[in-house]
Amino acid sequence: WGVTTTGAPDIWKYYKGKGVVVGSIDTGAEYRHESLKNNWRANKGWFNPYNGTLFPLPVDSARHGTHTIGTMVGSHGIGVAPEAQWIACMGLYIREGSPEALLKCGEFMLCPTRLDGTHPECKLGADVINNSWGSTKGYYPVFEDMVTSWRAAGITPIFSNGNAGPKCGTTGNPGMFTRVISVGAVGSAQKDPNQLAAFSSKGPGYPRDANNQTLTIVKPDISAPGYPTLSANARVLDGYVLMAGTSMAAPHIAGIVALLKSAQSDLTYDEIYGYLTKTADREVLKPEPEKWYFANGTFRGDGAYNCGNVSDASWPNNRYGYGRANVGTILRDGKLNDTPRPVC
Repeated sequence: WGVTTTGAPDIWKYYKGKGVVVGSIDTGAEYRHESLKNNWRANKGWFNPYNGTLFPLPVDSARHGTHTIGTMVGSHGIGVAPEAQWIACMGLYIREGSPEALLKCGEFMLCPTRLDGTHPECKLGADVINNSWGSTKGYYPVFEDMVTSWRAAGITPIFSNGNAGPKCGTTGNPGMFTRVISVGAVGSAQKDPNQLAAFSSKGPGYPRDANNQTLTIVKPDISAPGYPTLSANARVLDGYVLMAGTSMAAPHIAGIVALLKSAQSDLTYDEIYGYLTKTADREVLKPEPEKWYFANGTFRGDGAYNCGNVSDASWPNNRYGYGRANVGTILRDGKLNDTPRPVC
């Protein structure tokens, strides 16, 4: 249901991501999986900062990375942009990642290297990078320079918003940064695509400016399917598995960006952000169940939750951001369009 909800199948007759490289900083990847084996870019397409040259081909330490890459570019109907190429870096080892390893992955995505970290080629860098990782332990500026370098190179950074909901102010770091697209998750236990997932972190985010002053910004930026979604199973080369989280939502957006870049390769970050946010589905999205309000926010009895004193009736808000992404609206009839689809 995840890929269908993004509107991607309606676009595949025009674009499937060809010519675009998506990067994954995650637990690795099982490159032999039937849905991924044909579009891994083998030329400087894998880096492991933990074990270096011991694993010359992509491996997955925890299944997570294979699942997120499948959502971005997998074949067999699981990926949003099935003709895009993928490259991967093991920034997380069994769900844990050191800042040093993650930063090395950030450098690799910018200018891919050989397995030993030599001979970087920036022309081989990713067009969009999915980051289904983060921390809820406060603001860490260590990744700001990494994101700034990506943006300067024309790379679109996508981050999961976190799984610490339903409380307000639970957006993770680096998802809280102003210069990234952070993604919340929709989907209920009944797979309702119009309901915010209970675990999806809410804003506001609290990054800092150049003067080290704390900001208060609306987060997430956008939402996508995340509970649960079906994608590649790293343990079974022709198998698939359900997983849940904003980790699963973020790669849907990365896949959408790949479709947009396939349609027009010179799109800037600001243009991509504008297309995503101006055309997002909103009217169909539901308020949260009342049982969440009393423990985690101010209950007004009218469906308002209002994290960060931003009304849930306004857009963007600190639950869904600008709404749920819909590439079927952006690339209607195969042409870029920033006018929302009429509500019937």
